Amino acid sequence: MRKLEKLLNDLNEKKVTNWKMHKRKKAFVAFAGILAIGLGSAGLVYANAQSSSTKASLPIDTTVNWEDNKPTCYVVDQTGKENPKPILKLGNGTMAWCLGLGVPLPNHSTQAQLDATNAILNALTDEQIAVLNNVDYLAQKDGSVLAYAQAQYATYLLLDEAGVSENQAKDVVVKDNTLLHDANVIKTGANDLISQAKKMRELPSFNGSTVDLIQGVEKKLTDSKGVMSNFPNFKSNVDGVKATVSGNDVKLKADISSKVGLFSKALQFWNTGSATASLPYYVYSTDGDSTGKSSQTVIASQDPSQAMGSLNVNIIGLGEANLTKVDADTGSGETQGAAHLKGAVFGLFNKSDNSPVKWSDGQNGYPITVTAGTKADDTNVSFKLGDDLKAGLKNLNNSKEYYWKETVAPEGYSLSTKKYEVKFDSSSKFDDKTSNFIDDDKATDKVLDFDFGFIKAQDVNGSLTGLNGRTFRYTPTGDTKGKPIEVTSGANEDSSGVTNNGQVNFTKIPFGNGVLEELPQDDDKLQLINPISIVTTTNKDKDGNITGYTVSFTDTVTKQVITTLNVSLDKVTDNSTMFKVNLGTLVDKPVTPVVPTIKTKAHTKDGDQTIQKVEVSKETPVYDKVMMTNAEKGDQMVASLHRIVIDKDGKVTESKVIRTLSFTIDDETVISQEKQIESTIDTTKDADVPETSTVTYVWTEDLFDKGTNPKTDKPEAKHDDLKDQDQTLTVEKVKKPVTPPSSTTPSSSKPTTPSTTPKETPKVSLPTTGSETGDMIMYGGALAVLVALGTGAVYYMKKKKSTEEEG
Repeated sequence: MRKLEKLLNDLNEKKVTNWKMHKRKKAFVAFAGILAIGLGSAGLVYANAQSSSTKASLPIDTTVNWEDNKPTCYVVDQTGKENPKPILKLGNGTMAWCLGLGVPLPNHSTQAQLDATNAILNALTDEQIAVLNNVDYLAQKDGSVLAYAQAQYATYLLLDEAGVSENQAKDVVVKDNTLLHDANVIKTGANDLISQAKKMRELPSFNGSTVDLIQGVEKKLTDSKGVMSNFPNFKSNVDGVKATVSGNDVKLKADISSKVGLFSKALQFWNTGSATASLPYYVYSTDGDSTGKSSQTVIASQDPSQAMGSLNVNIIGLGEANLTKVDADTGSGETQGAAHLKGAVFGLFNKSDNSPVKWSDGQNGYPITVTAGTKADDTNVSFKLGDDLKAGLKNLNNSKEYYWKETVAPEGYSLSTKKYEVKFDSSSKFDDKTSNFIDDDKATDKVLDFDFGFIKAQDVNGSLTGLNGRTFRYTPTGDTKGKPIEVTSGANEDSSGVTNNGQVNFTKIPFGNGVLEELPQDDDKLQLINPISIVTTTNKDKDGNITGYTVSFTDTVTKQVITTLNVSLDKVTDNSTMFKVNLGTLVDKPVTPVVPTIKTKAHTKDGDQTIQKVEVSKETPVYDKVMMTNAEKGDQMVASLHRIVIDKDGKVTESKVIRTLSFTIDDETVISQEKQIESTIDTTKDADVPETSTVTYVWTEDLFDKGTNPKTDKPEAKHDDLKDQDQTLTVEKVKKPVTPPSSTTPSSSKPTTPSTTPKETPKVSLPTTGSETGDMIMYGGALAVLVALGTGAVYYMKKKKSTEEEG
């Protein structure tokens, strides 16, 4: 052994370096240093060049020193030979261990040494190499002679277990010259080191799993293996996600800035070094004998083998959207008479493409759920507001942006197309009960209103002169809320630059009912105008959907309808003002403009509005009861019967007039203001239409003034809404009848001539489908009625004598 020491000293004097090796695919390739040694007993050192240890890094070039006369113990191999085991140290004092009890070489070349070392490593799995490293690391960390001996014996046991040693370690013995004197402590300690080294390789129980992480909610994971303390390094790879470790508990929390979705290896934890580092390996020679006869390589380590785990995270972002509807006029949600905010319908839409949000758009395990209001649709997110005027839902994907939009306005309010943005960000409130970030919005709307005006004039010897200084009051009646409004007549310049006296303008009259009256003055000698009743009604289709509004002005004394105005729903979108109307001239004597109106009720022979199977024939009788106001003798009525076919999608595939009837208003009709129209139609052909289509017959009527030409002149009253249910007869679905070979009706027979003879009918109260005056114009997106008053003269609307005047 003194010879070996001498050789070692010679190496030190000659500064012969070792050769550095790096593990690549379980093979060692020389890439630095001087290659001038052979291999006796093979060994390996691997250490982390980026170690987090406080110790100095392992040297790249060094020699290995030992004291052969101071063995820690003797290891007995399978032949019974006792092999002394001294403490091997690198030049910087770091302990080193050999991998086996001896590796015979076919020759003493450098390549033979490399091949022998690689043969050991290639026979081991990555896990076996890692456990070997950890055994030596634990002993290095302890630093005692006992730990060194235990690690050396454990190294042999692990290599024997893997079946890569030429000689096997069978026992440990101690002698008087050994540094240690208890063989059993060495052997039991070796087994304990192996257990600890393997334990260091265990990953936490939740490694590789995927956890749902709801933004704003802390998630705790507990390592059931109890090894989390071996992983002091913890890293989140996802912005907005924080992690803390306490004992075997890992706590995760994502804020709203984190992206929603699945992230692989979102969290990583490891025992040492950086997240991407691996332990490089070094090989050191124990002497520099170029023959290789007395050479040996050893291993050393200052860090455990890197163990790295990870966790996949599925981030879920939940959002709650709430909407409250308020009246823009009051700011407090107060309703305007019969026009309630209640009943409005709001839908939620995706801002990205304006598509409706669907109830099925919820995230897995977190369905979109109603929190306020009532569903108006089973597919798209839509709410019908109730008494509390609220809509709300939770579990939206809060990484997206949305908006509320009104799709149906409540009765008496304008339909708003305003979009109310729904967006979730760091400023959003968080509800820890629902785990939702919250967006609150208020939707405002305006009650419908209208403007009307007139000229107050005085009758002076048959000449009408505009009268200034007269006061008129509009007072809401019934359930219509609001205070009385007073306006005084005065001079007003019209669009032509002409000043008219006696002008009265009422603006922004809220939807609802009211009465207009002239207020008396002190020593008043004028006869006041009759109070005028203003009544608003809502028009709806058969399904209860609002189609428009009607406003009627009626003289409360004579019961004459001054004017009736119809406004379709599309005219009051984003515009609360329905119309502006000029009532003409009001004088001290009730000379009021009179406009006829028409309303009808169609029916079959049995009195209903369905043409049933038993009524189908080539001469099915159909009727229309026409009810009028202000019709005069000599006026001409033209009634038309339309046949309309509608397919399953609601598209009109046929619409044509099949009957036209005319009659002149006579004395009897003037008195009753009613007329029964009768005709016959061939309904057998209705079986020819597709089964999915619907056939209807609709009556319409036009009233022309006496002396006018119905073919060229404009009617003074119309009733022509083809969708009005009161005017419509619907054919019951029937199969096409088979015509018998011998028909009892001659083919040459002619259809019965339609009868226009009036029949007595009981007076009934029916909904007014209304008529429009000829004085309407469009303005500002809403319907407006304005009668020009002329220049320097008063415009007279058509006057008709009342019953009393005719008497």
